[in-house]
Amino acid sequence: MSNLSQDIISNSGIKIFQDKKLYSFNLDTILLYNFAKTVKKGKIVDLCAGNGAIGLSLASKTKANIYLVELQEQLSKLAQMSVIENGLEKQVKVINTDIKEIQNYLLHDSIDVLVCNPPYFTSKQTTLTKDNQVLAIARHELKTNVNEVLYTIKVLLKENAHAYIVYRPDRLGDLFTGMSQNLLQAKRIRFVRSHANDDANLVLVDAIKTVKSASLIVEPDLIMYDGDNLSLEGKRIIDGK
Repeated sequence: MSNLSQDIISNSGIKIFQDKKLYSFNLDTILLYNFAKTVKKGKIVDLCAGNGAIGLSLASKTKANIYLVELQEQLSKLAQMSVIENGLEKQVKVINTDIKEIQNYLLHDSIDVLVCNPPYFTSKQTTLTKDNQVLAIARHELKTNVNEVLYTIKVLLKENAHAYIVYRPDRLGDLFTGMSQNLLQAKRIRFVRSHANDDANLVLVDAIKTVKSASLIVEPDLIMYDGDNLSLEGKRIIDGK
C-alpha cells in the first residue's frame, strides 16, 4: 500500500485515495468536476468512475445521493476507502459492476445528473499502458465503448436531465453520432487547449436527454497556460478559487 496517496480536487475538501501505480485522476477529472452543474437533491451517477474522484468531490456541492459506477475492483476499493475516509457512507455508494449490468442496481429514468470520463482511446490505439492493465482498461475501449456508454446514460437519465462528459476532440464525431442515436442532445460544449495557438486536446460536453431539438452553445475555449504559467482561469480551476 506504499503507493497510496491522498489528493483533493480544487477546494472540495474531499480526500481522494490514489494508487499511483494503478491509476490517478488527472486534469480531465478536475475540468469535468468544475464544468458539471449539480442538483441540490436527487440522484447523481459518476459513470466509469475510476477511483471515484469526480463523484466524491461533488459531495462537497450537493446533498444528492451519489453512485460511483466502476467495473474494476481495485479502483472500486480505492473509491470505497475514500467514502469511509470522508464519512460519506450515507451519501455515496460504490457500485462495482459492468455498465451492462447497471439496471440491477439503479432504475432506468431515475438519475438527475450524470458525470462521465469514459475511455477515450479505441482498442486499436496504443499508448504507454500496455504494462498496466488497470490503466489500459480505464483509458481504452477494451471493456466498453462510446456507444455502450451513451446507451447507459440514456437508460439512467430522467427526461431533460443533464450528462457531463469529457472527451477527445478527435473523436467528437463518434460522440455526437452516438448521442443522436440515444436521445442525447448537446447543450453546451467547451474546448480545452494548453496554449491559445495549440490544437484542442480535450472537449467538455453538457448533454441533455430529450426527444426535442436543443440549441447548442459553444463556449469560449479554456486556455490552460499563458506561456509556462497557468492562465488565470486555469489557476482558478486547479486551485478552486
